[in-house]
Amino acid sequence: MSRCFVFGALPVGALCESPQKGDLIIAADKGYDVALSLGLTPDLVVGDFDSRGEAPDVENLVRLEVRKDDTDVGHAAELGFERGYSDFVVYGAVGGLLDHTFANVAIAHDIARRGGRALFIGEEFCFTVLHNSVKEFSSRDNGRISVFALGDTAKGVTIRGLSYEAENLTLRCTDHIGVSNAFIGKPSNISVDDGDLLIVWERE
Repeated sequence: MSRCFVFGALPVGALCESPQKGDLIIAADKGYDVALSLGLTPDLVVGDFDSRGEAPDVENLVRLEVRKDDTDVGHAAELGFERGYSDFVVYGAVGGLLDHTFANVAIAHDIARRGGRALFIGEEFCFTVLHNSVKEFSSRDNGRISVFALGDTAKGVTIRGLSYEAENLTLRCTDHIGVSNAFIGKPSNISVDDGDLLIVWERE
């Protein structure tokens, strides 16, 4: 399945997921410079360019107003949906301004609710949101991983292959029992039968 790669303004380090033929690359504002630094040429460049200072001189430009109802990354995700993509990999949008990180969690939540999936990758942490689905991890993953309910209640939460396991757990949005679990060098997975989960883990 082809994926939509979105690049935000923050440093990303080395790519752990790289665009392939048929994938769509969208740069959001200063993410244009981030993509170029990684040797990638964006298919679309979108933003109000308040972070970059000026819009780049490219033909594939979508210019946004500074006063608007969504963020540059959010608008980039909408452009991906409009072009038929539902699998998103977003770099340079974890960390930095706390309010924008919360906005990006909301974007991932919206994508999951619409039947898609989004992996947000930062220099130190990654996150995704599950809606009635499962996330698999390999034995190579290591470090901390945490699970939180989004919305009201997540039912049928199952955690396998991590330091702390659970079967058919109900998590409320006010619970924090899922914080600071850990990979233990074996394949693992987290699933939810009814509801939404935010999963946050350390990047290698």
